[in-house]
Amino acid sequence: MKIPELTDGGWLGPKYEMDSASHRFGKCSECNDIICVEKVVTDTRNTQPATNEMLYKVFRTHVKLKHAEDASPAAARIVREATENK
Repeated sequence: MKIPELTDGGWLGPKYEMDSASHRFGKCSECNDIICVEKVVTDTRNTQPATNEMLYKVFRTHVKLKHAEDASPAAARIVREATENK
């Protein structure tokens, strides 16, 4: 099985002014699903590292839920963990 990768990444907003961008996105190389996250709010002006980290975290979750061989148990565990924190 080929390992999915996050491709075609970009920012939604003006290219010349990254601070005006509101979302970061990428595409799954296996299923072509678009993964998109809202720009992270940080204590510093540079939000890019935290936003990139969030995008890759969401992408890893996407891979576990949709592309893992044991996707059903992984999906159940992720949903259970997400609902326990609320």
